[in-house]
Amino acid sequence: MNHRFRPFWSFSGNRERIAGEYFGSLANLCNYYQIPLPVTGLPFPQNIYATWQEVEKQVSAKDSDHHCIILEDKGKKAVLSVVKTLGLNHCLFYIPVRPYWLWAQCAEQRRITELVTVIFAYLHQVVGIPFYAENGSFMDYQYETLEQWISEVEDEGMNDEEDKEWRRRQEDTLYELRRAGGHIMPVIKNPDWLLKMEQVVTGYHHRDSHEKEWELLAIGFLQLYQQYPKRSLPGSVHPDLVYPDEEERIRVEEYTGFYWSDDDCFEHELMEMINCSFQETPVMDEPAAIYYFDQMPETERTDFDFENRLFDLIERLRDLLNAYDHEEHQPTV
Repeated sequence: MNHRFRPFWSFSGNRERIAGEYFGSLANLCNYYQIPLPVTGLPFPQNIYATWQEVEKQVSAKDSDHHCIILEDKGKKAVLSVVKTLGLNHCLFYIPVRPYWLWAQCAEQRRITELVTVIFAYLHQVVGIPFYAENGSFMDYQYETLEQWISEVEDEGMNDEEDKEWRRRQEDTLYELRRAGGHIMPVIKNPDWLLKMEQVVTGYHHRDSHEKEWELLAIGFLQLYQQYPKRSLPGSVHPDLVYPDEEERIRVEEYTGFYWSDDDCFEHELMEMINCSFQETPVMDEPAAIYYFDQMPETERTDFDFENRLFDLIERLRDLLNAYDHEEHQPTV
């Protein structure tokens, strides 16, 4: 697969070859989806464009997450294909790091710190989840915007003591998250943690029901890594195939990421900023699987096994971290 194959208005290649490839794949697709084979008396290339339009409507009517397009594949120039997307319903997959930072400050929490470290390292290095302290990342931009807002309010002057105290709390939070981010990022970027992932996960033995949840979660991540050692979320997304002309889109590096906390003085402002930036965006880059109909696709396919398991694990990880993050803790600064 190299690019989306546009209508053939200016095509100058071997017409018989192109027609044979296309109409052979058209027959396979219609047989697969149990839809009538469209017939047209139009000449080449209008016959290709007209039949593609017809089957595209019928395939989309069966499932709105299926997109019928014409692709190049394995030396063939015109293979009718279906791109199937995983509907995420505009869900956000953000992972808080403040609980991890608190554990890392406590020698008694070494076991859970190491366990979360290898999970974070896998998510960042292999899966491609961006970290908020990375310069230019989506979350980095959000926190920079918050800092600018605080600076602007300070310039305006504040007379109320309660407002001043709240502003000091915001400044302390920004200082802490920046300081923590500078320490955490090189740790989860260290490839040694990936090499030790199996050792750390299998060496963690739960002592109570809470630790059992963490143990099972870590085993889930380890099994996913072992089964799909090179799979990443960006690698699952094909923005050039689905709505390729749409410039305004929610990208995978924007709806996934590590951030500071869901329970700090910026929780409402941060989510409001993100929701406002997304609410007018018409397209979300979702994981996609491609069916090429130059041959009949396999009937037993496990499309999105990696993605479904990954998103479930991320949500469980987020919930466990948030449960600790929402407890009362002493500040570290």
